[in-house]
Amino acid sequence: MKYQVKETRNRVTLLALASLGSLLALSLVGTCITGAMAWHFATTQKTITTPMLFDRSFTSDASQGDANLNNMLVRSFVNLRLSVTPDTVDSQHAALLRWVPPEARSELKKALAVEADYIKKNGISTVFRIEDEAFDPATGDIIVSGTLSASTSNGSLKLDIPDVHKAYRLNVKYVDGIIRLTAFPEVQPPQPVSKQHQG
Repeated sequence: MKYQVKETRNRVTLLALASLGSLLALSLVGTCITGAMAWHFATTQKTITTPMLFDRSFTSDASQGDANLNNMLVRSFVNLRLSVTPDTVDSQHAALLRWVPPEARSELKKALAVEADYIKKNGISTVFRIEDEAFDPATGDIIVSGTLSASTSNGSLKLDIPDVHKAYRLNVKYVDGIIRLTAFPEVQPPQPVSKQHQG
């Protein structure tokens, strides 16, 4: 009788330990799966945003944005640099430089200082109208071309300033949620393709 009671008690203890071990294993597996899913969704979750002054939305996640985001960033950067007045040129150029990483800042800062000095000395207001955007898949750059219109209002230069066709190359990166403008030089505008008459 004692032997049967002891054997029964051992079986119950083993079953209890086996049950607890199984629950622990299931708990660990569930925690691992939940953690992996949480990490996956946290890093791939898409956010749809419609910023002020734009009429369309863009989609972004923790590591990248879509083509609409690049388009909006390019338009914003171009406006900060080229659509200026003598009163706004310094603040707009300073805002533009906040997006430029330190290693690329000195070259752009020199170009912006020359532009700002000319605009303030001569009282020139400029507006850049983007007419074309081209994406270069080899470098990831975006080339924008358009017309730069200028007018004088309060400076010493009182001339009719003709519109100028200009183009700029922008290298915009969106890495880990941080926007970086790494290049913004002026380039040669693309030449229009001439159609030859075939007779």
